[in-house]
Amino acid sequence: MVKRIRKTQLASFKQTKVNIKSKRDQVYNILKSKGLSTNRMIAKYLGWEINSVTGRVTELVNKGKVTDSGTFKDKQTNRTVTLWKAI
Repeated sequence: MVKRIRKTQLASFKQTKVNIKSKRDQVYNILKSKGLSTNRMIAKYLGWEINSVTGRVTELVNKGKVTDSGTFKDKQTNRTVTLWKAI
């Protein structure tokens, strides 16, 4: 069975791709300007929920634009978390 994609679906998909790239760029720019940061710190700087940040960081790591740079004890969660830095 062949599924047809409606024009509205395609337009929505294209807009989502643009939004994700824009959010990824914002995360990268925060890391460039602020230096070492955790996912929680990035979320706070941007005023986002942390789950909006973690995916973008993973994408940037996979693209070779961000790398881990050690760990940090997050006092709010009492967990050891990754510090990220832009390459």
